[in-house]
Amino acid sequence: MKLLPEDPRITAYALGEIADEQERKEIEAAVKESPELQQAVAAIQEMGDLLGASFADEVAPELSEFEKAAMEVEPRNEKPVGRLLSWPVLSSAAAIALLAILLVPQLLQKEEDYTFQAPERADAQGSKEYREVDVSIPAELIEGTPMPINAKNLEPAPTAAPRMIMEMNAPKDEDSAVASASTKLKLDLQQAPTVEASAVEYEELADSVALGASASSSGYSNLVTGTGVTLSRGSQQATAGRVSLAKQVASPALVDRFSIAEGGCFPELQPKPQLDPKFNTETYDVIEETDFRSPLVAPLSTFSIDVDTASYANVRRFLNQGQLPPADAVRIEELINYFNYSDAAPSESLEEGGDPFAVHMAQSYAPWNSENRLLRIALKGYEMPWEERPASNLVFLLDVSGSMNQQNKLPLVKEAMGLLIRRLDERDRVAIVVYAGASGLVLPSTTANNHETIEYALNNLKAGGSTNAGAGIELAYKTARKHFIEGGNNRVILCTDGDFNVGTTHRGDLATIAEEQADEGVSLTVLGFGMGNYKDGMLETLSNKGKGTYAYVDSQTEARKVFLEDLASNIFKIAKDVKIQVEFNSAQVKAYRLIGYENRRLKAEDFNNDAKKAGDIGPGHTVVALYEIVPPSADIELPGVDTLRYQAAAETELVPSEVATVKLRYKQPDGDVSKLITHAVSSDEINEMNQSSEDLRFSAAVAAFGLKLSSSESAEDYGFGEIRELALKAQGKDIGGHRSEFIDLVRKAGELSQ
Repeated sequence: MKLLPEDPRITAYALGEIADEQERKEIEAAVKESPELQQAVAAIQEMGDLLGASFADEVAPELSEFEKAAMEVEPRNEKPVGRLLSWPVLSSAAAIALLAILLVPQLLQKEEDYTFQAPERADAQGSKEYREVDVSIPAELIEGTPMPINAKNLEPAPTAAPRMIMEMNAPKDEDSAVASASTKLKLDLQQAPTVEASAVEYEELADSVALGASASSSGYSNLVTGTGVTLSRGSQQATAGRVSLAKQVASPALVDRFSIAEGGCFPELQPKPQLDPKFNTETYDVIEETDFRSPLVAPLSTFSIDVDTASYANVRRFLNQGQLPPADAVRIEELINYFNYSDAAPSESLEEGGDPFAVHMAQSYAPWNSENRLLRIALKGYEMPWEERPASNLVFLLDVSGSMNQQNKLPLVKEAMGLLIRRLDERDRVAIVVYAGASGLVLPSTTANNHETIEYALNNLKAGGSTNAGAGIELAYKTARKHFIEGGNNRVILCTDGDFNVGTTHRGDLATIAEEQADEGVSLTVLGFGMGNYKDGMLETLSNKGKGTYAYVDSQTEARKVFLEDLASNIFKIAKDVKIQVEFNSAQVKAYRLIGYENRRLKAEDFNNDAKKAGDIGPGHTVVALYEIVPPSADIELPGVDTLRYQAAAETELVPSEVATVKLRYKQPDGDVSKLITHAVSSDEINEMNQSSEDLRFSAAVAAFGLKLSSSESAEDYGFGEIRELALKAQGKDIGGHRSEFIDLVRKAGELSQ
């Protein structure tokens, strides 16, 4: 049994919660063979003892007479005592108690009075009256400048108390009374605070922090916490959009959590339901589905491989929220390549003269049109043992702007980073660059085994301000170049929602920077977070030009997939500039089309041009491409061209036994000259769909799902129920549960489409 320290079964084993004796023995054997697992078990048990002791010393609070009376009146749902006293419940309660003991006294040290205005209920004509209510807010929760590492404290000057107006539209009738629970918070700009703060300039990246350096002439200055309040330099007036009162907390801003208590006007600290943003500014590049083409007109189909998976996770986010995704958010190749397949890796190693990946081809019939064929081309990269990986020089470029101040953004970024860093060791280096209104190096490049230093830097990150990505990207690349590892994995990992609005914001300019740095050996991995103002097109372009992968992290589960399950294939590469060109035989093919890869198409002449860049493939990666083929006997109208007057048609010798020839080109990670691989696709090697491999059937189901979500005419008569049935029969050995999750997403899409 192969286990990772982060596997939940290790935690259960350490706490004595594995009931199955056989499973317990298997885990015990795995722990004995792995010093890393032994350390993890010891750490978990130590923490368990600490929490248990703290919980035992905790004094139970006395109940008031009112609470005692309520307990006697309210009905109880009896639950087994054993379950209530189980270790997870006790440890969670102990952890909460410890946090309360540590945090509450700090929050009660100082308080400053702020005046809030809560509205009376409006009359039928919609007029509003306001009355002032004094609310005490701890000073620690007021906007301020974060403490940079290795830099002097930046103390903000005294500020005027901001006036917050809670505006609530009156319900027009009794049925709409629930509308009173939805409040709008606005900042009175006349009372906006002006904050003075001195800048910390940086010269040597390893020795200083730049949190106050202006990246452009637009007037933005210090990096701030919260949402929308910008610190000023000199006597400039601070500007404000939305306001956050959070100072070193990762949770959403307190202002955004205020709601009006039923029957009163006092704001109370209770979370509001997370609703979809009123103004959704998410953007996606237009995707135009590829039409069928005749091999007589266009015999060659050429494209770059794509190992990104962002579109699948983003589509999942929409469906889990009860919405069908926009058609342009669906990139079918990223849906297909999200999953692991059982295609065999190369049988010969690189030392034996083998290629870094194996090529597999199979044919069946398209499930949405049984007259057409489906050609599956799959590349499988060789598996790289983790201990044989090259040393890594990683620079995390973190967006801490105001748009990242949501629970599914910056807090999730920090959690995902923690997963990755725990996999690294003293061979690797880690640096952290942040950007908002300005950019800064909050963690100079350090060896990855300095866990406490790295965790300290992560825990002190907060969101606030506008988004100056250009300055952050330049600083991140500068840091990566300074600590460049020859023959190693030099990479910038950008974590953002893509909402770039200050400094260098043009997609082409940022893409040029990423492309130039990739040519110098520093790749760019892009991780998208959040919703509402997600800029998908920008992030995909940056990852493509930066020669890295692009993933969307919408949950803790996805963070584990990106940083644990697929870590090696996401941050290392075994081949670069991988291109595929398929030549179709007009004797066997009347028309063809490539499903997906719309923004990865290349010109036919680009295939042999080594100066033309393409996608990279990582260890263990599987890349799948599907072609839908119309047989010669089919009746289909295709757009064509008139007979040429000056060029006579070339006479070619047709090979009736072949459907197509598949050619691939790739370069070694440090090479400049490509190598050619050629395979022929036989016309008689075709199986019915129910007799095809699980991998072909499942990838066909995913392709059909993508076509359906994209409103493709080709899948109009193929329902979500049929897609789900096809995927269910091809589920196979579902490691990680990703295929079963997909099957459930198909069900949700079917329900939403009705």
